Amino acid sequence: MNATEARLIIFDTNAVNLLPPSGLRADIIRKLRQSGHHKVAVPWMVMEELVAHQTKHYPDKYRAVVNTLAKLREALPWELKSSLEPLDLNRLVAHWRSAYEEIFEVIDTSGDAARKALAREAMALPPAKATKERSEGGRDAAVWFSILEYLKENPDEEVCFVTNNTKDFGDGATYPYPMNEDVRGLEGRLTRLTDFDAVVSKFTKEVSGRDAEAAAEELLRSLSVRDRVSRTAVEVLSSPVGFVGLDAAKASVQWRQWLASPEAELLSIADVLGHEIEGSVWYTANTRWLLHGVAINGDDEDVRYVSCVWEMKVLFSANGGDEAPTLLTPGEPVLPDTDDARCMEIIKKLKARASRAQRVLRNQLAHSSGERLIAESIAGAMPTLDVAGVMARSVSDLFPKLTAADLLGQGVIEQIRASMPTLDIATTLNQAAADRLIAGLPKPDLSGLLPQLDLSHLVPKIDYSHLFPQTTINQIAAAALAAGTQSPAEDDDDDAAVSDVDDSSDPETGPDEAADPETDR
Repeated sequence: MNATEARLIIFDTNAVNLLPPSGLRADIIRKLRQSGHHKVAVPWMVMEELVAHQTKHYPDKYRAVVNTLAKLREALPWELKSSLEPLDLNRLVAHWRSAYEEIFEVIDTSGDAARKALAREAMALPPAKATKERSEGGRDAAVWFSILEYLKENPDEEVCFVTNNTKDFGDGATYPYPMNEDVRGLEGRLTRLTDFDAVVSKFTKEVSGRDAEAAAEELLRSLSVRDRVSRTAVEVLSSPVGFVGLDAAKASVQWRQWLASPEAELLSIADVLGHEIEGSVWYTANTRWLLHGVAINGDDEDVRYVSCVWEMKVLFSANGGDEAPTLLTPGEPVLPDTDDARCMEIIKKLKARASRAQRVLRNQLAHSSGERLIAESIAGAMPTLDVAGVMARSVSDLFPKLTAADLLGQGVIEQIRASMPTLDIATTLNQAAADRLIAGLPKPDLSGLLPQLDLSHLVPKIDYSHLFPQTTINQIAAAALAAGTQSPAEDDDDDAAVSDVDDSSDPETGPDEAADPETDR
């Protein structure tokens, strides 16, 4: 089947799970549909899973906010002027169903297909399967029978099924019993692709990427893209086994997850390829990023600065529009090459930048009311904290007693002034890591840190923005959580290792939401 003969591309959940409706992948799907050569669809069961993955945690998150507000009311001596709209799951479901139905056609699952799927699960026959405790896979079987029904009802059409679930659906060339009997007579009209990247390669026209290399360089080095890579690193880089990286002393260390969004610098771009659909061109490129930030290491939960290299394929448009790049097929972080002069120079620059910021700010604020200003700023931000993201306990539990020197070591003072009075910790702070570290911190009385005097005239108006290109107000929280973590060494030849932070478990704090075991379906 070639690109012009294909009539229907059917996606499994794992190929388009959590697809942003306004992202580049969704745009490519729309262009494929508009081309007139292809239809793009999902089975009814896949549509239900896409909607469920966007909505099913809403009731639990709502209840968590209700409980948090109750705890906050108990901690405050005044009436809390905050309220929540009523829980409305149907509204959220309708929103995501409408969004995805605008992108995909929906292949119906008939009552007969549903009954066959349940019977196949009861028998634990492929694509269903048996576990130690039960049979499962009825939804996989429903997807399978929906595809077969479509092929039988549309004998002149061919189908390309996009799924990486080869364990349950087979590799597309051979099928286990009884799937081999299900597909008999339809084999030549059913083909398989494993992921969205393969769809782009197969169903778009390749064009030269030379004209896009300069545009790719500029786009991917922009602050917005670096921030996107940084936030994605927090979201997807978490492993109980751990990753490798370099600590401040250039020693190899194991780390498990980022405490907060690391800084990201583009190291290289390679293999830029263009793909054209009906006059619109998208590009893919293999990229390497240097990540540098505070990570949690090993089983003892110690915290230190770590540097690593992260490779991924990126999908982007170079037409000067506002489309955000889509990060495809990220790999696992690897050690920076200490023989790569450019890589090590970037690491050195990041350390030096943090050290310069520390020295300058200490000199400017050494005899001022800087410490009081920090406390006053945090206090002013408390009423507008993102309670849904981080407030699992009272406000006083969130901020240990830090000195100005402690916070200045993180290089964030100018962001305090830029971001007041709103403090949104949830956007970059790793919640699961934060909960564990907060549990071990002291619970000081902050009432003495909240003066009623306006001391802003005592602080010089200095622009520190050139020192902190990526650091955000959220790093204050990271600084508080990592109390005891030293700033990077001020001199590259004296890269002392960062001190560790002990952690203790909190029996009242549950773990962050576990990865959805159904996401790989």
